[in-house]
Amino acid sequence: MDYLDYFNDDERAPFRPDRRVVMDRSNPLNDFDEIIFRDHFRMYKATAADIISLLETRLSSDSFRGMPIPPSLQVLITLRFLACGTFHCETGDLCGVSEPTVCKIVHKVCKAICELKDDYIKFPDAAGQANYKVEFFEYGNFPGVIGCIDGRHIPIKCPSTADSEEYRNRKNWFSINVQSVCTPTMQFSNIVARWKGATHDSRIFQNSCLYPQFEGGQHSGIILGDIGYAQTNFLFTPYLHAVTPEQQRYNQAHIRTRGTVERMFGVWKSHFQCLRNTLRFEPRRCCIVIIATAVLHNYLKQHEMLLLGG
Repeated sequence: MDYLDYFNDDERAPFRPDRRVVMDRSNPLNDFDEIIFRDHFRMYKATAADIISLLETRLSSDSFRGMPIPPSLQVLITLRFLACGTFHCETGDLCGVSEPTVCKIVHKVCKAICELKDDYIKFPDAAGQANYKVEFFEYGNFPGVIGCIDGRHIPIKCPSTADSEEYRNRKNWFSINVQSVCTPTMQFSNIVARWKGATHDSRIFQNSCLYPQFEGGQHSGIILGDIGYAQTNFLFTPYLHAVTPEQQRYNQAHIRTRGTVERMFGVWKSHFQCLRNTLRFEPRRCCIVIIATAVLHNYLKQHEMLLLGG
């Protein structure tokens, strides 16, 4: 799968001396009341406890700087970073660990979350596609739709590699161009997070696993994309100049239906503030963080636990 290429990361982060060593480690799940916890983690305490239960068997109680950090606290540290999008030191202050340690923990836990991708991000089967067609039509009056596709640029720091300029997007900042397909309920049904910011949306789709599947007739419906994609018999784009009443009605239905993916991106980035700020990891680790947030987004949507209002 697209995201697995980034799991075998044998690189070692350059050593940076700890800014401080804090011996007293609080556990926000125990120490915070519900309101403060939701303010810091953007989810309910019970939700965080469920996520810990999903992940703790995949995480060891590793020792960082000679002090063991249990899996539950590793998950909370990661959820805090993903939710607040601030510098690692603030996340570390919350749980009493140093910035370099937070960086290592976030990478480790996000990899564990990504291992759950196939459980929570699934392209619909035949029965699911039939349901999606009904739901999308009821919403936007566009027939036959089983998904809406778009790309979204997630900002990253300038990579210290020879190909760094390939990450500079058309808006002149460095990014990962993330392709996503959404469901009628604003969940991810497909995500590709491995392409440099200068890469065109259409190229990403043509090189994804979905393209040959649609080309080979494996899916019975269509997907909607914006004018950045090439029109095909399975990916429909709007008219550039809608002249006739039929073309205008087509565009209106297209815009309304495809707006689902725009709204999904908005909810996703609002909940995981780290995606709005510049991810200060090397690109492969940024991709893992991005996939992890998509998995968590779907988990929260499927359990009706997404705090849309913050």
